[in-house]
Amino acid sequence: MIGRDRAANVACAAFALGLAWGLKSFYSRAGFDELLWVLAPTTRLVEWLTGASFELEAGRAFLSRDRLYEIVPACAGVNFLIAAFCSLACGLVHTQPTLPSRLALIAASALAAYAATVLANAVRIAIALRLHDAGAWIGPLTPERLHTAAGAAVYFVFLCALFALGARLTGARHELAL
Repeated sequence: MIGRDRAANVACAAFALGLAWGLKSFYSRAGFDELLWVLAPTTRLVEWLTGASFELEAGRAFLSRDRLYEIVPACAGVNFLIAAFCSLACGLVHTQPTLPSRLALIAASALAAYAATVLANAVRIAIALRLHDAGAWIGPLTPERLHTAAGAAVYFVFLCALFALGARLTGARHELAL
């Protein structure tokens, strides 16, 4: 029985990694219009968080003319989405006792990763917009480096929180959530 469970866990993790690989392949070729499924809700949330207004520049970006700021395909956060999905699906698949529940975990992981991506991206972009407006520059941390550092910190916090929540909801051992 343990061998069968282990094989099912490996098969489900391999399936999840295959989905991630497919998404990564899609993202490597996707343009602005193909990424609207993540850019549009992110932009709406950024507008709500910051009060900035963005308009669609067809096929190119969401542009805030008054703030001189744009949200482009590089802002989509699909790499974060992939990391979040893989951490949940592969890291928690062992918590499920049956194949249908493992597959349900993979589907729930995809939905949770998408929601976390939109929220994390909106927070990251809202911080970047504030840094942009302030013209922030701290020693060797140029505005571009500050933007990158803040983004990495936001992604790290969101990924840790997402996995901790997933571990708690699935009943994973406590040390996994740490």
